[in-house]
Amino acid sequence: MSAVMSEPVPGVGPRDAERAAAEIFGVTAPATMLRSERDRNFLLAAAPAPLVLKVSNSAELDEVVDLENGALSHARQHAPDLPLPRLLPASGGGLVSRITAADGRSHLVRLLTVVPGTPADGTRLGPGFGFELGRASAALARGLRGFAHPAALRYLEWDPREVARLGPALATLPDPAQRDRLVALAARLADLPGRTANLPAQVAHGDITLSNVLTQDGRTVSGIIDFGDIHHTARVCDLAISLTALLRVAPAPWPAAAEFLRGYQGVTPLEEDEVAVLGDLVLARLAATIAISVLRGGSDPEHAATVAELDRGSWAVLDALGAISGAELDGRLLRMTGLARASASRVADPGLLDRRNRLLGGRRLAPLFYREPLQLTHGQGPWLFASDGTRYLDAYNNVPVVGHAHPAVAQAIASQSRALNISSRYLHPNLPELAGRLLSTLPPGLDTCLFMNSGSEANDLAWRMAVLVTGRAGAIVTDSAYHGVSAATAPLSANTWRPGQQPGHVATFEPPRAADGIAPGRRHAAGRIAAARDWLAARGLDVALALADPMFTSGGILDAEPEFVAGLCDAVHEAGGLFLADEVQAGFGRSGSGLWSFARHQITPDFVTLGKPMGNGHPVAALITRHEIAARFAEVDEYFSTFAGNPVSCAAALTVLDIIEQDDLVASSAATGQLLRQRVAEVTAGLPVPVTVRGSGLLAGIELGGQPDELTPLLAERLRQEQILVGTTGPGGRVLKVRPPLVWTAEHVEVFAAGLRRSLADVLPG
Repeated sequence: MSAVMSEPVPGVGPRDAERAAAEIFGVTAPATMLRSERDRNFLLAAAPAPLVLKVSNSAELDEVVDLENGALSHARQHAPDLPLPRLLPASGGGLVSRITAADGRSHLVRLLTVVPGTPADGTRLGPGFGFELGRASAALARGLRGFAHPAALRYLEWDPREVARLGPALATLPDPAQRDRLVALAARLADLPGRTANLPAQVAHGDITLSNVLTQDGRTVSGIIDFGDIHHTARVCDLAISLTALLRVAPAPWPAAAEFLRGYQGVTPLEEDEVAVLGDLVLARLAATIAISVLRGGSDPEHAATVAELDRGSWAVLDALGAISGAELDGRLLRMTGLARASASRVADPGLLDRRNRLLGGRRLAPLFYREPLQLTHGQGPWLFASDGTRYLDAYNNVPVVGHAHPAVAQAIASQSRALNISSRYLHPNLPELAGRLLSTLPPGLDTCLFMNSGSEANDLAWRMAVLVTGRAGAIVTDSAYHGVSAATAPLSANTWRPGQQPGHVATFEPPRAADGIAPGRRHAAGRIAAARDWLAARGLDVALALADPMFTSGGILDAEPEFVAGLCDAVHEAGGLFLADEVQAGFGRSGSGLWSFARHQITPDFVTLGKPMGNGHPVAALITRHEIAARFAEVDEYFSTFAGNPVSCAAALTVLDIIEQDDLVASSAATGQLLRQRVAEVTAGLPVPVTVRGSGLLAGIELGGQPDELTPLLAERLRQEQILVGTTGPGGRVLKVRPPLVWTAEHVEVFAAGLRRSLADVLPG
């Protein structure tokens, strides 16, 4: 043991304390001795408030006492809501003085204010105390961040990282079974210094145990005292010490651990690597408690009952935790902290496909990309990573519009989740801020924003509004449209219809496919709307709503002339119908010509619908319309979605808008998309089949002329071998769909072009 642990407690009694208080601090009051492990503490019944005189062990170094004082002052300044004692100066100034005991030993002495309450280890603890203890532990650690002192880099026997150094003490346990068990445990935990070396670390209290935590009601924390074990350590070690103290007295360890961790993470979320070592740190702290009681033997008869109780509690927890494997212990802690899913999903699972098919109804109900589906584990910007470690360039997924796992979006979601997530029927500033940001980017007249969770819901509500406002029941969509999966929008998605199943209220028109080198214009658009109306009229209907993706993504990514789309919108309006621009795939800067693709055509739709790219994949969507349309709907109907527009979803969406603006992703999309089409044209120039590349911004369609339908899906499979992920679209899936996150750069274009060249060389005939 260190000198401070082996040196006897100060030979100072209440009368000595009263003299020191009067002579040094000018406080005259009767003294009562308090509990302490290695020091002497006295309660002074002073007026107007009681005080504590602390007499340090003679072996305590001056610099360590200075460390304690500095840490306490730092914590009081940076965690002002925590009930901590305050150091009081001596009559002659200074916070520390010295006295000499009757046995000749010299001791440092300090005077502190009293915080309310009694030690929690002598109190009946009620429900909720574990949560409050977790919060207080995290709050104190947070309050000590940034504090530094050279004396903090010291060895303490109580430090759970150092339990292996206590092995010789454990080897003297009289019970052979206990001895062998703890000696083996200490040896197994000898790697804790290395396992914690790269974890978040700081100067920490080191002893937020029930004897140093005060409570007035057994449910809340009213004070934290005794900075005597303060030292620099991994943050999770400090947490483990507090958690261990709670587990020793808890009727059931797992609910207590969950409650404590819930409180702790409400202040400071833990990292997965911290939780991975937490279980072993708890075991180490329990073993250290028993080892130190062995080392001290009968040298501390004053606290024999306390030591015995600590030992009994330690063995009870060791037995409870020892009943399960280390892997199960780690798994439980990961689940309690919400980190289990991310941890488990990074492990390759050969049974995953079979389990998914069995539980989700097979691949027809829950389809997957590729003949051999990918198990993806994580993403970063434009890259996706599979469970076997393979890195793939994402050339397909439009939903993570600002890149996979964007740190700012993840942080926005997490920080708002920690604060509040609630129904939009309560006031919260995120909702109107997001609505205002969106509306400011749209033409005048589009002044009302309604929120939902998906593009399908947005289109569904637009359809309901159009039918009510126009008094009609007919819809017009392209012959390859996709607008959602709800009961209302699935009939509006022509690319999902089976042969002969066209709904009787939905007419179609051909999207602007160029024929004989002529791009359809306004006249063609008007004619197609007129023909669609004739089809509806034959069934006793007229157009309530026409829906179009302004980049005709599902039609093969078509380069529509502005006059064509304007002609569609005008013809629908002239017919008394309403027009919807579906920006779920083409919006948020993907076209490279503004935030919304419809703006290129100089139209003002009646509805604009936005989907999950709005939140970079977080479930948030919006319907934007005119106030008179929404007001007319509200007179006879209502719309409400419990968590649509909740604070977390809005935080994600606001952050996406911030990133698009600050990283200038609209202009980047235009420039990178132009380079993409140029490089595709170059690598396909000498091929024996004609290749057409269409699109705008970072949305490109690559079509191989005169080839069978199955060739394009085969090309997509071959690109997967090049570690590039793409999709197919258009009639028969004959168009390769390139729709990557907007964070692509020239580097990613070159990776794609090289992979495309090699893949085409393999799949083309001859």
